[in-house]
Amino acid sequence: MFANKRSALLTAIIGGVFLGSLYQNMTPVEFATLNMPPIDEGARRDQARELLGSYYGGSYAARLEGHKDLNYLIYKKLEGSLSKEWKTWIPQITEELIKECQNSDMDPIFVLAIIQTESQFNTYAKGTSGEIGLMQILPQTAEWLAKKYSLPWRGPNTLYDPIANIKFGITYFAHLRSKFESRAHHYVPAYNMGPKNLRRVARNIASIGEDERTLLNGNYGSKVMKNYQMIYEQMIERKEGQLKLASAPEQQNGESTPR
Repeated sequence: MFANKRSALLTAIIGGVFLGSLYQNMTPVEFATLNMPPIDEGARRDQARELLGSYYGGSYAARLEGHKDLNYLIYKKLEGSLSKEWKTWIPQITEELIKECQNSDMDPIFVLAIIQTESQFNTYAKGTSGEIGLMQILPQTAEWLAKKYSLPWRGPNTLYDPIANIKFGITYFAHLRSKFESRAHHYVPAYNMGPKNLRRVARNIASIGEDERTLLNGNYGSKVMKNYQMIYEQMIERKEGQLKLASAPEQQNGESTPR
């Protein structure tokens, strides 16, 4: 019996090592064989415009309009940001993130920016108020979401699973976005401070004649937007790097061709 258990364990370890090496440094062509869902370009663009407003036109987000390999760029961001123990799960995590964003009409790069801001992609992160995981969700909030939206819930430890955490986080953001009628200057800070506190702060700002849109420039909102633009910039750089690599053999062949 013990020999069988050792054999099964050894098989699992070898399988994990094999999958890890298989998925690392995957090219766009190899990635295409995974049949990942495409990005909902309309939803991505619409939320980017909500977030960036009049700055969208000259933004990195606009420069990636219609880019067919955006799901690959998301995969590479997750691969480079999550700890090694999750390497074999990167395809599943990527797929879940893209699918949940499709279901909620959200920009997946925005979700990556939230994860960067909240936990820096640490699946074991725990906040000072008890927030857990990648998107730093409170267990009581997750339990409420589970009841309202029929999500699987097995207690607070559920939130240490990156796939479950992303599902809860996107569901909560979709809820807030709907509640605040797609006003980014409301739903982004509301994720951090809570809807009730957001409404109180918004009323105070309005009472002194200030523009509520400045809420997105607060401490939390400015961090999210900085990470949002940074991740898009990184993706543009990776995309341009791929184009240079693809054109390099052609240039070399052209130079070596006798006249």
